[in-house]
Amino acid sequence: MRGMARRTYDQFCGLARALDIVGERWTLLIVRELMSGPKRYSDLAAALDGIGTSLLASRVKQLEADGVIARRRLPPPIASTVYELTATGTDLARAIMPLALWGARHYTGEGRGPADVYRAEWTLTPLVHLLPPDALRDVEAVYEFHVDDSTAHLRIQDGQAHIAPGVADGQADVTIRSDSSALAAIAAGRLDITEALEAGQIEADGEATALTTLLELLHAHLHPLIHPKNTA
Repeated sequence: MRGMARRTYDQFCGLARALDIVGERWTLLIVRELMSGPKRYSDLAAALDGIGTSLLASRVKQLEADGVIARRRLPPPIASTVYELTATGTDLARAIMPLALWGARHYTGEGRGPADVYRAEWTLTPLVHLLPPDALRDVEAVYEFHVDDSTAHLRIQDGQAHIAPGVADGQADVTIRSDSSALAAIAAGRLDITEALEAGQIEADGEATALTTLLELLHAHLHPLIHPKNTA
């Protein structure tokens, strides 16, 4: 769907067509923001500091035209318009997670720079899109993450994993504290999460069973993606 004029590679190739849609600067980061749930325009602007109002409006409009995102009006008392991923957008979200892991693997070794913005939900997003629903079917737990100066929580319920910024509503089953460099090293495969816990690079408090469940999920479903050479 091409509702707006824009540059194209004019190549009949899946990769070229995909880059026609998402190859512009900031576009994939808008998708990343919506991977943790619907957002208002102001939420997107706050998370993407530096994009500029007119450019954000243009990118959002184009993604709507391409069927990647959609607008929805929330009923009162909220009565606010939010943007969310369509089925096509969710498919795209799954497709770009290996790219995010590739970036972590090869380009985060020096850690977070002094000017780098960071949000804890960015680290947790792969859990939503890479953990299969079947593996979550019998899991009911809330995990709260405090990373650097940012907080987000992961809620696993009814076979689904949901990420949201900020502290969890009610009591979290497990509270995890770390820094962005340690979590980036885990995502890159440079650091094993169990070893990080033992070394104190990650601190976890709460229900032991819930923590064990999370570690088992990560090892079974994310470890093979982080360490592809170690899989059969």
